[in-house]
Amino acid sequence: MNNNDIIYQQQQEQKEKKPSLLEQFCSCIYFFRKKNVRANEKYQLGIDTPKSHTRKICVLDLDETLVHSQFKGENSYDFLLDIFVQSQLFKVFVTVRPGVEAFVESLSEYFDVVLWTASLREYADPVIDIIDPQKRISTRLYRESCTNIKGGLTKNLNILGRNLKEVLIIDNSQMSFLFQPENGFLIKDFISDKNDKELDQLLPFLIWLSQQSDVRPVSKLYQQFILNNQISHKFSKKQILSQSMVLNQNGMLKQFEVSRTHTINHCEFEEINLRQEAGLNSPHVEPKIQVQTDDDNDESKETFEISSNC
Repeated sequence: MNNNDIIYQQQQEQKEKKPSLLEQFCSCIYFFRKKNVRANEKYQLGIDTPKSHTRKICVLDLDETLVHSQFKGENSYDFLLDIFVQSQLFKVFVTVRPGVEAFVESLSEYFDVVLWTASLREYADPVIDIIDPQKRISTRLYRESCTNIKGGLTKNLNILGRNLKEVLIIDNSQMSFLFQPENGFLIKDFISDKNDKELDQLLPFLIWLSQQSDVRPVSKLYQQFILNNQISHKFSKKQILSQSMVLNQNGMLKQFEVSRTHTINHCEFEEINLRQEAGLNSPHVEPKIQVQTDDDNDESKETFEISSNC
């Protein structure tokens, strides 16, 4: 998200100022709670319950993956948010990637969906509420859950408390899955393209991946999935073409069984010529001229013999 330093400054300011007695007290309570939770650490986020063990986890990024946000409404946008950080008002213009709501809804049928963003909760929550009105996203993680490394923020999937073979992350930044590169799928950046179809194209692969014993390495499995689909598509086209050829051959055999003579007029003859020029099936026509006698009003009449022997 552009100008994230403005929204993210809250956390830096909190680090620099001296904690109050209340904050110190809360920190002590948090420390003891965390110590007790370690005994049951794999359930710490409320997503790794026995019920969810039948499904894998899909971690979604927010900015430039599902939405694009900016502080100026220069380009078209879908909605405007008033965000308060440290009692300061920020107007955020948000553009939603096409198909987000349907994507999240479909994805939730196969995965436990986690949204993990490097943004602040004050900004992320109202955005998620809008793009996920049905509350399909089971868990939300924010900036404080990220790990600062090499001057950037990354997302350590180990804190989810699940076997990594059951966890994948979709993000537009490789930095986000620096700790577990085999679990990451690098998606194309989204800015404002309303013809973007990344989510629609990605969904079939994710559904297929949900049935695999190990999601790793995600990028290679994606290449395998695309290749298999291409081969399957070519095979299907070949089958359809073969069936069409068989039907055409059968039709030609039946056509060859009939040889007859028929008198047609000029309009019909012109239509047959047009069909032949267009490459359409039409019987072979040999024109013959019959000259009528005076008893027939001395008029000439053209007859054409239709033959199947081309």
